[in-house]
Amino acid sequence: MKTLRTAVIGLGRIGWQFHVPQVLQHDGFDLAAVVDPLQERLDEARSGFGIDGYLTYSALLDTEQLDLVVIASPTRFHADQATAAFERGCDVFCDKPLAQSLEEADRMIASMQRHGQKLTVYQPHRARAEVVALQEILRKDLIGPVYMMKRARSAYTRRNDWQAFRKHGGGMLNNYGAHVIDQLLYLAESRAKRTACVLRTVASLGDADDVVKAVIETENGIVLDVDINMASGHLMPPWQILGERGSIVFDEESDAWRVRFFRPSELADIAVHDVLAAPARRYGSGETIPWQEAVFPLSDFQPIDFYERCYDYFALDKDPFVPIAETRELMRVLDACRKDAEGRSYPRPM
Repeated sequence: MKTLRTAVIGLGRIGWQFHVPQVLQHDGFDLAAVVDPLQERLDEARSGFGIDGYLTYSALLDTEQLDLVVIASPTRFHADQATAAFERGCDVFCDKPLAQSLEEADRMIASMQRHGQKLTVYQPHRARAEVVALQEILRKDLIGPVYMMKRARSAYTRRNDWQAFRKHGGGMLNNYGAHVIDQLLYLAESRAKRTACVLRTVASLGDADDVVKAVIETENGIVLDVDINMASGHLMPPWQILGERGSIVFDEESDAWRVRFFRPSELADIAVHDVLAAPARRYGSGETIPWQEAVFPLSDFQPIDFYERCYDYFALDKDPFVPIAETRELMRVLDACRKDAEGRSYPRPM
């Protein structure tokens, strides 16, 4: 098996709790070094795993011969760190979002292409069992053509870390939005045609958005309805998929998808009256839809091993699980959300 000599950049929550364990447990990756500006974190990596640590990214690149860098640093560092890696002949596995803006993302992509390297982005939410299951349900065509997908994340959180500040690239559009919009575009299998968005700062202790409302119409005609609300006292339903013959919802209590649908052949024939005087002054057909129900427990589906797919891409030259063209489309939509929200000023709740 080919082994990729790998470094993880940034030992915060995502680097330490997700990327370092994944690299260590996969035989195809050799964790050669880590980078973090805090010495105590480097000491923790050395005592726990015997890994060399560097206080600066430049020191790492000047010292180590690497195949791959895993960038788990705050978003505002992604573009410069990725470009520096490409210039040294390293491939890049970058945490989401790829960059702070579409302009930065395009600079990273251009550098990747210029130096003949590889780049993909960590979008683990499209690899979850719930998405694998939903794709399988949609292939069964129970609810007919999909016309709307609604996705929500909600809580009440007085965020006080770097993600609460715009200067660091924080905010819920970049944070959760990069996950849920990627999921929806992935499921819709289409580019976005138009986007509308409102961004608010309500409960956060910083100045970045913690309330996001976005409506995205795709080129294939699906409406993607996004609610990210970190200032909500009640939880919102996380998923609702609407089709011409029914709908699909995710039941968090039973950890299962629930489908309600009808078969067109079972519908009664209904006479249509297009005149203004409704027969017998009655409105509506009075029809009872012959609904059917189906339940799909998540326990019947397996998530995709994201790091296995990354190894296939970086080491075996297989197609990436997250193609860079799909990442660029996500960045374009995030940019469109920010631009549509610009110029609207709302008083912050007291």
